[in-house]
Amino acid sequence: MEAAADAIRHAGGIGIPTVKPWDMKTIEEKMGLVEESGAFAVAMDVDAAGLPFLQGKNPPAGPKDVSQLSEIARMAGRPFIVKGIMTVKGALAAKEAGAAAIVVSNHGGRVQEGTPATAEVLGEIRDAIGRDMMILVDGGIRSGTDVYKALALGANAVLIARPFVTAVYGGGREGIALYVEKIGRELVDTMKMCGVSRLDEITRDCLHTPASPYIHF
Repeated sequence: MEAAADAIRHAGGIGIPTVKPWDMKTIEEKMGLVEESGAFAVAMDVDAAGLPFLQGKNPPAGPKDVSQLSEIARMAGRPFIVKGIMTVKGALAAKEAGAAAIVVSNHGGRVQEGTPATAEVLGEIRDAIGRDMMILVDGGIRSGTDVYKALALGANAVLIARPFVTAVYGGGREGIALYVEKIGRELVDTMKMCGVSRLDEITRDCLHTPASPYIHF
């Protein structure tokens, strides 16, 4: 995490470091690095507690209850984001703990086999926590149409990872710019075809879902 904190510091705090769910003493040490980086927010991928490569590590990693998350949010001293939420219960716990936002994410499906798609749970999570908490979502979002679906289901924004890795290795700065332009163009085109002109007009009734109340990305 030292390298990430250093990179964020050199970028003027533009970045969100993600702390693994280590033991509380280690988390406090990591938050010291976050403070030094000047990051404008910090996240914790709580679902990483189940990753095989973290099992038996020293320091240990493991699940965090509401009281522990509350303490971590206090340590953070800046907006605290809980990543890895897939249930209403988890979302409400994060909200109770004082998280500024959650990321609906199944960790790329690598934690537990049979995990539902994020699109399947996003709508019910938004319904449960209301509109006063930010929701980000990831999980196979690859096009502007996917972004549209996520916004319609209640997300404030989306996270995209792997396509940017391909773009930066294949085309550097230009590759990133082209991919971002592609996503934006597809989103605008989808909005026009669905009869909306502003992002805040994208609501769940803008989706046609005959087979299921939710739609897959």
